[in-house]
Amino acid sequence: MPHPDYDPQLATLVKEPPSGSGWVHEIKYDGYRIGCRLRGGRATLISRNGKDWTAAFPDIAAAAAALPITNGLLDGEVCIVLPDGRTSFQLLQNAFSGGTSGGTLTYFVFDLLRLDDERLQAMPLTERKARLKALVGRRKGARLRYAEHVAGDGPAFFDQACRLGLEGIISKRASEPYRPGRHGDWLKTKCVLAQEFVIGGFTDPEGSRAGIGALLIGYFERSRLVFSGKVGTGFSHKVALDLRRQLAALEQDSCPFDPPPERSIAKSAHWVRPKLVCEVVFTEWTSDGKIRHPSFQGLRADKKPRDVTRERAVVPPLKRRPTRTSNVSNVVASVTITHPERVVYPDPPITKLDVARYYEAIADWIVPHVAGRPLTLVRCPEGITSGCFYMKHSKLWAPKPLRRVRIREKTKVGEYLIADDLAGVVGLVQMGVLEIHTWNSTFDQLERPNRIVIDLDPGERVSWPQVIAAARVVRRALQALDLESFPKTTGGRGLHVVVPLVPQADWSQCLDFSRALCEAIEATDRTLYTTQFAKAGRSHKILLDYLRNNRTNTSVAAYSSRAREGATVSVPVGWDELRTTVNPQAQTLLTVPRRLQRLSRDPWAGYWRSRQKLTAQRLRAAMQRLNPV
Repeated sequence: MPHPDYDPQLATLVKEPPSGSGWVHEIKYDGYRIGCRLRGGRATLISRNGKDWTAAFPDIAAAAAALPITNGLLDGEVCIVLPDGRTSFQLLQNAFSGGTSGGTLTYFVFDLLRLDDERLQAMPLTERKARLKALVGRRKGARLRYAEHVAGDGPAFFDQACRLGLEGIISKRASEPYRPGRHGDWLKTKCVLAQEFVIGGFTDPEGSRAGIGALLIGYFERSRLVFSGKVGTGFSHKVALDLRRQLAALEQDSCPFDPPPERSIAKSAHWVRPKLVCEVVFTEWTSDGKIRHPSFQGLRADKKPRDVTRERAVVPPLKRRPTRTSNVSNVVASVTITHPERVVYPDPPITKLDVARYYEAIADWIVPHVAGRPLTLVRCPEGITSGCFYMKHSKLWAPKPLRRVRIREKTKVGEYLIADDLAGVVGLVQMGVLEIHTWNSTFDQLERPNRIVIDLDPGERVSWPQVIAAARVVRRALQALDLESFPKTTGGRGLHVVVPLVPQADWSQCLDFSRALCEAIEATDRTLYTTQFAKAGRSHKILLDYLRNNRTNTSVAAYSSRAREGATVSVPVGWDELRTTVNPQAQTLLTVPRRLQRLSRDPWAGYWRSRQKLTAQRLRAAMQRLNPV
């Protein structure tokens, strides 16, 4: 949960900085992100994850408290500044552990969110910074320093920063308000690769070395800790001994990585509970997902392990206005987007290129839901206002990343597309696709579905609380048969209840089961539930649509956009999240990336671990119409 006084705005990693007069650019400082709450002559320092860090930096707190205001909120970065002006996170860690830093402890302030009785978050950035500069001044060498910026020409500023040996730059939209979270108004471009990793193990030292040989590190991908390599350099003798002491207290027998590292590494490893986060610099990611030439920089007490994911540089992400493409790449995931400036959603205005970048930003979330599955698509070549149509078979041109497969149907052989990776999903966008619908099976086990989908389709007079209540009825019905299920919004007014399966039962069995389940629920309250598909007479009813489980029928993919006003998205949610206060219409191309950035865990984590089967016993129980509620 964010701190009530400080919920920071975050920057998205991009491949290259933006240009143009709408941006200002600051040096990227290598330290701890800190908010400073000033009240009644006292300063409270707040870390990015909401902890009180005042005691860690008493000199910074004293300098902030001396500012001539009684009520304020600053945003900035606490760093160690070297004599040449660079900042060093590693030396900041040395200072924390009682060593000498060789630099000056400094709080660079770059934003002002409150000034006495005035809240400034809604002001444009440049106005906030002007107020901040007047407050802090230009005191060189002081504990508290104003973070200068340059306007426009981000690429030139970035090149200069790299030549000076700096970590990188932060680019910010000059005219935008302060908005907590990560949504594209702030961008970061790095001269060197660096990010946080979770420590999952270590090896013993060799020779004259003490403490540890190497750290075994990784990052979280949904609920899995993914191994990304060893780091054996960057720590001093004292730091290595301290790390060994902390890690020894966390030792466990089982490997926390999924999948485990190769046997040559595992054989000499000490496994630990994944509780410690460290920062590492490195040269590149290899094709198999490991880091090259890593160097340890220090532990990060301001980051939660579950928040550590792999940072992927993207082109500047989704905007809330039509994209100007003169200075912006229209290549996403190696797919060239033609007519990138075409507005495909009029309100808010979202372009074809924006849709491609949305999928790039959430690639790790959507790809597992579509990979390997035959697709039915909704194409809107000119946008939603100019007509859309379903496309089941694909005989026309498609980008190379999309896979074509041939499937035997009742009277013919149909050709379908499959998107196995991000390039495939972006290739669909290039074709004008705004909705991705998937089969319940993958092509390699085509006749054995690996999920069942119950679609709750409410009539126009059914309320959202009634839909939520109906979803919970379906869940209880499934629980009575010892089956776990997971809800997601549809991008409309309904919900899907999804049951993951080991692919064993065939299509007819899955259809028979879902129909029997829905008819059993219908029998409990025929004034609210129906399994009759005719629309006449069901404005007050919820259709329990079991036909999503018929062979060749599909349902909208998790995280797919919908070809509807508002650019809504079908979003997986946890049962604990599913409340009447949740607004499914608020889950859009603009808001979903921010939601995913803020999640501490995948709401469908259990979906990927599920190994349940549609057994003959469960099928018989459903067919007997046992009362499920």
